[in-house]
Amino acid sequence: MTSKVKRTLKIIGLLAAIVAVYVGAAAWYIWKWEKPHLPLPAAHLEHSDKQVYVENHVDLADAANHAMVKLARQLETVSLSGALALDGDLVWAGSIGLADVEQQIPASIESRYRIGSVSKSLTAIALARMVELGLIGLDDQVQSHLPDYPRFGAPMTVRQLAGHLSGIRHYEMNLLEFPPHDFYLDTHFDDVISATEVFKTDNLKFTPGQGFHYSTYGYTLLSAVMQQAAGMPFLDLMQTLVFDPLDMNATAAEQPGSVDNLVEFYNSDNGEYGITRDVDLSIKWAGGGLVSTPSDLVTLGAALLNDRLIQPATRQAFFATQPMFDGSENPQAYALGWRHHETINILGEDQPVDVVHHGGTSVGGVAFLLLVPDHNISIAFLSNGAGGETRREIQMLAYRIAAMAIAQK
Repeated sequence: MTSKVKRTLKIIGLLAAIVAVYVGAAAWYIWKWEKPHLPLPAAHLEHSDKQVYVENHVDLADAANHAMVKLARQLETVSLSGALALDGDLVWAGSIGLADVEQQIPASIESRYRIGSVSKSLTAIALARMVELGLIGLDDQVQSHLPDYPRFGAPMTVRQLAGHLSGIRHYEMNLLEFPPHDFYLDTHFDDVISATEVFKTDNLKFTPGQGFHYSTYGYTLLSAVMQQAAGMPFLDLMQTLVFDPLDMNATAAEQPGSVDNLVEFYNSDNGEYGITRDVDLSIKWAGGGLVSTPSDLVTLGAALLNDRLIQPATRQAFFATQPMFDGSENPQAYALGWRHHETINILGEDQPVDVVHHGGTSVGGVAFLLLVPDHNISIAFLSNGAGGETRREIQMLAYRIAAMAIAQK
């Protein structure tokens, strides 16, 4: 065997060893942080909390709570929390399960959960208020507020960022880093402008305005633009324009050690759970980094539907689905911070219902916020067990409860 062949075999062996170590590390990571493998405690779903706020809707509240409990037991999830607002009033809030499995701490209606991409809807409301106050325009170019941001051959606008039409990338794999997916990034950023450094020099998916690509990082850039336009830190902006006016005292950006009543976060499936990896959400406060309760979320929904926060014309503008460059509807029926379409999942095929909503998936959490404008209904569900079916099932649960509410009106 020649020396050249020997060197080649050594190189192949070394590469094979590196691949084997990497694959082994990835398999350990998935088992440790993503795959449920520990049994949930017996009777963990016996812990519950419930509040009925409107006396003449007791039957509806009981029915909603029963439906939530039934689903939690069907999914065998860690915990599930929900709330319903009808005709502008909070009607019901309930929870079942554990906020913390290891400490056996029950979830309550005050427990705060990660809301994932429902954060985009809250950011969009702050943006709507800024538009009304004349602080920013939807068709402002990004560089008019951030002059140093790269230019990509065509103007990139605030509207494109809010409607996922900018071409900015979403989370991606990077095999040269570990963990190899920036959904699990644990780097802290003190400011939303510094957070844009993660993606600002990356290639766009398309020329701004020439396609649709769902992007949480697009909302990170949006928050930086909003901050500059308002001359106020983004988190202060959210507090001033959205949370304080509605007394949303349970809603905030997740920051290490700064949030009371915060649940622990798990992967959960079929009666098993797994502890999730620590992450830092400062890269995506605007698009996926807020925590809240279902009661706070439906309070926001009720305020929107009853014109207590923004004007009706502004609401309609933000609820309008954004057209593609050729005039066609974008593939997700995405408006500005919301999805807006008709569904047959509430009253059946013969009676499609207009709905505005957003879901969220975060590390150790899932969320869904539903608005039914024609019937003045807001419904929210949150869980700290991110199971394979949970995200879709809480959406369908919201639809079923919406049908109950419509039937009672």
